[in-house]
Amino acid sequence: MTFLRACGVGSVAVLGLLLPTVASAQRTVFLNLEQQAINTNSGNDPSLDSYASTSFMPGTVDGYPALDDAQRAELMYWFKHGTVPFDIHFTFERPAVGNYDMLVFGSEADNGELFPDLGCSASIGLADCTDTDVENISFMFWGCTPDNQQEDLPRLAFFGMTALGFGWGLEPVGVSGQIMGTFSQAGVEFGDTCVALDNAANCTHIGCTTGQQNSTADLTPIVGVRVDDGPPVVTIDSPADLSVVDPNVQVVATVDDQFGDVEVVLEIVEAGQALEDHVPPHDWGLTNIPEGMWTLRVNATDVDGNLTTAEVVVCVGVDLCTGVADDAGSSSGSANETTTSGAGSSDGGDDDDTTGTGGGDESSGGAASTAASASAGGGGISGTGFGNNDADTGCGCTQRTRGADALAGALVVLVLGARRRVSRRR
Repeated sequence: MTFLRACGVGSVAVLGLLLPTVASAQRTVFLNLEQQAINTNSGNDPSLDSYASTSFMPGTVDGYPALDDAQRAELMYWFKHGTVPFDIHFTFERPAVGNYDMLVFGSEADNGELFPDLGCSASIGLADCTDTDVENISFMFWGCTPDNQQEDLPRLAFFGMTALGFGWGLEPVGVSGQIMGTFSQAGVEFGDTCVALDNAANCTHIGCTTGQQNSTADLTPIVGVRVDDGPPVVTIDSPADLSVVDPNVQVVATVDDQFGDVEVVLEIVEAGQALEDHVPPHDWGLTNIPEGMWTLRVNATDVDGNLTTAEVVVCVGVDLCTGVADDAGSSSGSANETTTSGAGSSDGGDDDDTTGTGGGDESSGGAASTAASASAGGGGISGTGFGNNDADTGCGCTQRTRGADALAGALVVLVLGARRRVSRRR
């Protein structure tokens, strides 16, 4: 890998040989997937769509309109996963007030128009050792990755966070398996030990000797440490509570949390079985469910130990659900029930569960006994079960497979521009 540094005639490029400055304890990043015009009218200001460096030419990026809702949800997951230790909030909506960074997405043609002298690079961001600009625009050019990688969402998030890292004072490192290095599927996160830089040092890095960088140590005073934001929000989108369903049913849930690595598990309560699906969109295909009444429960546990549970009761084959809601003391067709517990729950952090949006006592008690008796003697379940239970004690399930074996990223060229405001690429 090569490192190039160019300076204007009679000028000297000095990239702040200082420790990173302490900034706000919270960083907001606007992931802009829409078409966006970028100007140079106001220095570096995402709110005005302005970016300034010696290598930049004003123009328009295409965004990434090809990504559907499921892909956007998974892309968001990988950004949150890569920044779990930090107080960084990612959003697809432009903030109405306050400072924020903006990451824009573009094609190969966009790259050539905006950065004609740097060559096609997936990651380009402002070289800003001390985070002087506080908020920046960074660039993730999906069009500069091979065709078969352009919907590889962990890879896109990796290069997007690399571009953001430049603006937060980081430099490229000469290792694989961490952001700012070369890509691997198992390394979509910032490193937390001192490793060698991929070039001569232009910044001073906290706790490391010259020529090394500990990305986590550098980022902590810049973006802040993650704070407990309370429990996740869980909604079971399908099937509806107290509905009659076929033996084959798709369970779909939405889980929202400010930070990453939320553990999401579906339980078939009466069968004593569970299936994980941590990467959104969260869905499970249940097959060959026996006739009867079943409780479907989704548990979401965040990195701070807060637990939120949502559940619905469904009936298979026969309409046993008629009148259940009235018997349980709630109205027919009510929304799925949600409970929370843990440090961030609404009870102020006590260990006791507190009822969330569902209200009242859990309805699964009566439903569980009814379902168990309804399914008893009802015959086994074809196919395989999940969890550690035998197939004839629960529901056969299918689940979409995500991810792939770790892939080594190809080497790319690093170019450093000149003068006061320069762009780094990877």
